[in-house]
Amino acid sequence: MLRLSKKVEYALIAMVEMTDHIDSELITTKEIAKQYHIPLEILGKVLQALSKKGLIESIQGMHGGYRANHMWNEITIASIIETIDGPIDLMSCGNGNFCDCDQISVCNIKIPMEILQNELRAFFNNITLKDIKQSYDVILTSVNN
Repeated sequence: MLRLSKKVEYALIAMVEMTDHIDSELITTKEIAKQYHIPLEILGKVLQALSKKGLIESIQGMHGGYRANHMWNEITIASIIETIDGPIDLMSCGNGNFCDCDQISVCNIKIPMEILQNELRAFFNNITLKDIKQSYDVILTSVNN
């Protein structure tokens, strides 16, 4: 089954939450973990990876925390997935990766699956954090009315 990992889900949750705090104080790992019932240690590692890649900003110190990158509205879902889980690969031999399967010399799905993989990657590259945030805001507004 093709599914985003829990770590990617946590990254998306945290990043959407950070967009609500653009012009305010930093938000801490502990605050996000508590609000969304996310294991603190896992969320900490996720946020460190996002920060290291420059997708969010990390401020160290007693009053430190995280905030959305000033270019948050241009961050793609693909970049988040790849930061947390690595390349978007549907099969082990995609993208020129070494493949040691028994079917490699007679495989009849390798090229079609590579096409599908490239289309999936393009799809995730065309969805931004801004798109996710806007969808959430529309749903939230309709629920509150």
